Amino acid sequence: MERADLQMIEEIKKLGGTDLAACYSCGACSAVCPLSEGDLSFPRKMIRYALLGLEGRILASPEPWLCYYCGECSKTCPREADPGGLMMALRRLAIRRYSIGRAADVFYSAFASGVAWMILTAVAIAAIFLFYNRGMDRTEVDFLSFISLERIHIAGIAIASFVAAAFLANVWIMYRIMNRGAHGAAPRAGGAGRSRLGAIRETILQERFGECEDDAYRRLAHLGVSWGFMGMLLATAVIAAIDFKWIALPRWTSLAIGSVSGVATILGVAYFGYLRLGRRSEYSKYSHRTDWAFLALVALSVVSGYVMVAFRFMHMPMAAYGTYAFHLVFVFNLLVSLPFTKFAHVLYRPIALWLAGVK
Repeated sequence: MERADLQMIEEIKKLGGTDLAACYSCGACSAVCPLSEGDLSFPRKMIRYALLGLEGRILASPEPWLCYYCGECSKTCPREADPGGLMMALRRLAIRRYSIGRAADVFYSAFASGVAWMILTAVAIAAIFLFYNRGMDRTEVDFLSFISLERIHIAGIAIASFVAAAFLANVWIMYRIMNRGAHGAAPRAGGAGRSRLGAIRETILQERFGECEDDAYRRLAHLGVSWGFMGMLLATAVIAAIDFKWIALPRWTSLAIGSVSGVATILGVAYFGYLRLGRRSEYSKYSHRTDWAFLALVALSVVSGYVMVAFRFMHMPMAAYGTYAFHLVFVFNLLVSLPFTKFAHVLYRPIALWLAGVK
């Protein structure tokens, strides 16, 4: 029998589930949710688990990841308990618990996160200072004269390896938790293949998002950030493949992919920022500091990239190199923190969809 952890309620409140105690279990939230069906019923069940301090059952449940927080449940709650906000808080709790060595705890603590961001920034600046070429071309913009191609790729491989290893470890922890005990999720017999395809389809198209009675622009913004970020990663992979002569394409191919992806990403981020600043929907009434940190890092990474390229076309070498250095710092911070912050749901959600048997 699982032991209740009543201290967990306070942690959930700090993560955004501030009105949790107002719930009197009427079930209106689950009744109105277009995505709550059959055994996968939420948010009511998750609220009860949270109030009872049943952390194990929460972490073994896929439901927090099946919610897109349209806010319909929060709008119709007769007690204003904000069940949608609770689902967001439970995802933050899960990100903390699924992370290897509880490393994500650092980014969800007000003080520790500030220290962590300063340390990551200091590491990135120190690496740039150590590896940049003091004899860079000062007449024309040549980024490879500022930091050599070899050093860029060594750093890129090291960062990619760290992120991949951290994500694999976190996903393994999630998978084990969701499959240990009677309350865990598991693909239905014979339906694992269909469920896997359904999870992939939903990750790409996010059709369930469209079932919510929500602002259609938010789905487009979500797709813009998701696809745009993946597109920028693809652009990075393409330029690496070109440099290593694995593919025979002009270098501007990567620039074109990255530019289009960057526009999609920045439009999505701008819309989310607009919603959160104006608190124009149930979704945006409460913003955790990690939400803002993620949006800020994505925006700074993309914008600094465009400014860097603009200085290149304006033939301003030193301005371009300086902006390039800032760009590398922002990208480093964003990538290293990916497995431990908000963007981790890019992997957690598809796995939860698969384990839940969603087709």
